[in-house]
Amino acid sequence: MIFSQEGFMSEYKPIYISHRSKNIQDAVNTTLNTTPAPQKRPRKFARWVIVMTLMSLLGVGIQNAYSSLTDSDFFLMTHIRVLGNSLMSETEILALSQLQVGTNLFACDITSVTERVAQHPMVKKVLLHREPPETLVISIEERQPVGLLNTPNGLMGLDESGKIFPLSPAAQVDLPILTGIDLQRDKDGSWASALAKFVTALQIRTPAFWREISEICTDNPHSATVYLVADDLALRMRLENPEKQIRNFRAYTQASSGLGTDLAYIDLRYRDQVIVGRR
Repeated sequence: MIFSQEGFMSEYKPIYISHRSKNIQDAVNTTLNTTPAPQKRPRKFARWVIVMTLMSLLGVGIQNAYSSLTDSDFFLMTHIRVLGNSLMSETEILALSQLQVGTNLFACDITSVTERVAQHPMVKKVLLHREPPETLVISIEERQPVGLLNTPNGLMGLDESGKIFPLSPAAQVDLPILTGIDLQRDKDGSWASALAKFVTALQIRTPAFWREISEICTDNPHSATVYLVADDLALRMRLENPEKQIRNFRAYTQASSGLGTDLAYIDLRYRDQVIVGRR
């Protein structure tokens, strides 16, 4: 009988008979039994069930442990510490927090307290953390005014970003008075922002000159008149690049051996040019 390669012969596997076999049947059985047994698959589902069970038990344990903390008299809050305040009083911050000494340290709602304190316009950032067993710490970052803006509602703070905010009654600051800005016209805050940038540049880059300023008056978003404490003198300046204008002012005073009593104003708004007005 003849078989094609595509037929029976393609599935044919030769059987080799050892000369040590007692008979042909033993050799055939030995060859057939050499086929490896299928491996058992790992029981992934069972392991997943075990892991989830352990996590559930851990969660229950944490919940029970936290419940024990909030019910324990050992963690009664006896001290609230306030850090980072220089313009606001500690009493004012504690009133905002609405925290009560004697409550459980872990039972107080940190998120709600943070939101209440952060609502104050002078508070830029606030962070609360616990120091077991009895202390809660309130760390704040205040908005620092660079000038006192004269508004229809009285003097308000202006920070370096142009943010206008009411000052705390406890705030004691010695800053230039900022006048002339029309808040009704400054709908987008660009005027206040430009003025704040101008004052901040003077404060950082020319601190000695900045300490001599008593008032800065601006009637437009591009220029201002600066009044000095020691002299009844007006300096007319652009709001941009104040540092260079101050260098021109210093160069003029050195070349003129000081400021004469008959000077009414010095105009520094023009590039590399100082214009002087006399009484």
